[in-house]
Amino acid sequence: MTPYSDFDLDHSTARAWVDFTARLAEVLSMMDATEPLTLSTYDAADGLAGYVKFIAPDRDRLLALVPGAGALPPEHRLTSGQTDLLLADGWQAPDPTAGDERATHFSAIGRQDRSEELAGRATRVLREVFGVHHPVFLASDVLAEILQAPVDDELDALEPGAPRVVMPTDAADLGRLVERVIAALPDITAMRDTDGDLAMRVGSAMVFVRVPADAQEVLVFAPVVHDVAGRSRAAEILNDINSHARWVRFALLRDRVFVTMSILARPFVGAHLRQAIAEVCKVADGVDDLLAQSLNGRTTFGLDDLT
Repeated sequence: MTPYSDFDLDHSTARAWVDFTARLAEVLSMMDATEPLTLSTYDAADGLAGYVKFIAPDRDRLLALVPGAGALPPEHRLTSGQTDLLLADGWQAPDPTAGDERATHFSAIGRQDRSEELAGRATRVLREVFGVHHPVFLASDVLAEILQAPVDDELDALEPGAPRVVMPTDAADLGRLVERVIAALPDITAMRDTDGDLAMRVGSAMVFVRVPADAQEVLVFAPVVHDVAGRSRAAEILNDINSHARWVRFALLRDRVFVTMSILARPFVGAHLRQAIAEVCKVADGVDDLLAQSLNGRTTFGLDDLT
């Protein structure tokens, strides 16, 4: 049995949103009037597609805002269906007589001592109204504040760029080492779920990093094709691909194709993990469309789905 044979993308995504909502509630509970917090979404062309903005106008009170008509470019304005979802969830429609952003935005008011309620409503907007598939598809500056776990002081004290060869004591220790390496990757924001996997967005694919319980390796993997039709033919195609692949391996589990790469972790070398992540990311986002066509399946996300 492979270390990812029990992996369920839908279940992992649902857990990620639960964890995201809890961390967002914690951030909102400590907000002050200094500056707002904005959760932004972007389309495939890197254009602003939507956002939820939080303001703490006074002590113990929070104001959440979602852009209404005129607050976004025409191609991203809310449809009547999206508007109906907001109103059904208790958001107040824009009020042209308001003297602030509520004139052009849907709004909701909450209390900081009950911040989990407003955080939950914001998550529903992101998922159901804006169609964000996973928290790592949000703006990286927001994720850096909400999703990143604290950096281990001992690791942070290491000289930047110095060789990092460490003998981890157990899986938890190895997990901290892995998290520290990933946190330093440029243009990558990862989120850890309750199973300990770290997830990151790469184009139309999601890449995951897992530390097995025995801490003997670090596994980097990505589900690249779903709903494969014809397992026998798929296995033949993947065997041919694997005969030419140098580092990564493709595997068929039930009706899903994974691309994987494993690095030994005793000792753990940060440079090896960075190389493995780069290789899996390149392959996952580079071959998923072609492979999905060959296997009569689908990619994790299509271009129209990337928000």
